[in-house]
Amino acid sequence: MRQMMRVLQMLRELPRGKGCAASTARALAERFGVSERTIYRDMALIGEAGFALGNDGQGYYLLATDQTIPVELSSDELAGLVYAAGLVRATMPGAVAGDLTTAIDKLTAACGSDEAVRTVFSAEAGLEVRPHLTDGPSAWRNLQVAVQARRKQRCLQGIYCSPETNRSTQRVVHPYAITYRGEAHYLVAYCELRQGVRTFRMDRFRELTMLDRPANIPEHYDLEEHFAGAWAVTGGRRQRVCLRLRGLAARRLATAQVQPGQVYTRTGPDEATLVLQVALTEEFRSWVLSLGAEVEVLAPRRLRREVAEVARGILANYSPP
Repeated sequence: MRQMMRVLQMLRELPRGKGCAASTARALAERFGVSERTIYRDMALIGEAGFALGNDGQGYYLLATDQTIPVELSSDELAGLVYAAGLVRATMPGAVAGDLTTAIDKLTAACGSDEAVRTVFSAEAGLEVRPHLTDGPSAWRNLQVAVQARRKQRCLQGIYCSPETNRSTQRVVHPYAITYRGEAHYLVAYCELRQGVRTFRMDRFRELTMLDRPANIPEHYDLEEHFAGAWAVTGGRRQRVCLRLRGLAARRLATAQVQPGQVYTRTGPDEATLVLQVALTEEFRSWVLSLGAEVEVLAPRRLRREVAEVARGILANYSPP
C-alpha cells in the first residue's frame, strides 16, 4: 500500500482521545504489513501535516482539533454526495441546519457546481425539477448543465442513446423545458438532427455541454400540450381509442382516472367501455396488453390488429408441439 493511502486510512481509523491495543506501533505495523519503523515515519508525517497526535502508552490517538481529515472521492462519488445532500435539503428543509448546511455547501464547492446545485431546485417557467435518487449521478450532472442552458437560453450538445434503437448519435438541441415524469427527468427540446421537438431522458445523454449559441425557444411554450396525448412520457398525434372491459379490469378502472377526458360507461355488472384520446405509443400498447383477456380493442382498427397479432404470437408460444 502506498504511503499516502496508508496514512489516510490511519487518519480514518485512529481512535480519538485515548489509545488502544489496535493503535500501537506494533499493531499498526501488522495491520498494514509494514515495519514499526515505517509506522513511526508515518506518524511523523501526520504530525507535520498539522494533525495533533498523542500516545499514552496504550497506543496512538488523535487529539481534539478543528483540522479536517481528507477523504479521496472520485468525481462521480462527489456528484452522488451533492445530489443526495441536495435531495435532503429540498425534501426536508427543516432538518437541514447548522453544520449540515455548511457540509452541503462544501460538497457543492468541491464538485465545482455550487451555483447549479443552489438554484436547480427552484421552480420557474420551463423548469420542473424534482430531486430523485432514481436519476443517478450522470443524470444529475446533465440536469445541472441543462438547467443552466435553459436559463441562459443557450443550445446544448451531447451524445444521446435512443431507447428505441440503442444507437448513439450526436445531437444539438434547443432546450424548451425540463420536467420530471415517470420516475426520471426529461428534456423537451427542438432537435436539429431530427428537425422537430423531441423528448430526451437526461441519463441517456453523454458529454452534455452548453454551447455558446443562443437557443431559439418559443416565448410561451406549452409543456402540458406537448404531453397531452402521452400515456406516460412519449407523446404524438392523439386518436380516439375505445376499449371493452370485463371482469376485474372493468371494476378496477371504474374508479381510476387513467387519462384526462376519459369516458367510462358501464354496460353490465362486470362490463364497461372506456374511451380515451391518446397517442398510440409503445407505452400505451404495453398498458393495453397488461390487461390480458379482460380487454378488447374496439377502435381504432390499427391498434386492434396490433394487439391481435401479439396475442396470436403469445398463443403460438404455448401451443402444444
